[in-house]
Amino acid sequence: MSVPPREYVFIVDVSGSMNGFPIETSKALFRNLLGRLRPGDSFNVLFFAGGAWVLSPTSLPATEANRDRALAEIERQHGGGGTELLPALRQAFDLPRARTDVSRTIVIASDGYVNVEREAFALVRSRLGDANVFAFGIGTSVNRHLIEGLAGAGKGCRSSS
Repeated sequence: MSVPPREYVFIVDVSGSMNGFPIETSKALFRNLLGRLRPGDSFNVLFFAGGAWVLSPTSLPATEANRDRALAEIERQHGGGGTELLPALRQAFDLPRARTDVSRTIVIASDGYVNVEREAFALVRSRLGDANVFAFGIGTSVNRHLIEGLAGAGKGCRSSS
């Protein structure tokens, strides 16, 4: 049985609270996730702190060169600034789709140090038809309420590191 291609939008928290061990853990997570993409898959990476920026205006094919480009950008991150999760989530959902015939998955990696839990859950629930949401809690003091709430609202799963 063949697995259909998928589109992934990886949201990476690079705020100040992620500096040090948490961002290094995120880098290891994304090295693993990007390395598991299949040739028919596509992906994009959205970084957020006080603002948000994407690797590419549209999702990229999961070629070795594109994965290497994403990993190089992830490796450059050190953590700094605020934690503006809500605009990053909106931007991730609003990114143009690579293809309309593939399933989109949004993967969030954050320590969750935000105070917009209720708004984030509502946004994810309101966009359920657009993507599945998976959340990874990164760090030693993860905001489990946010990570578990995002995963539950997005019908995905959660994990903590």
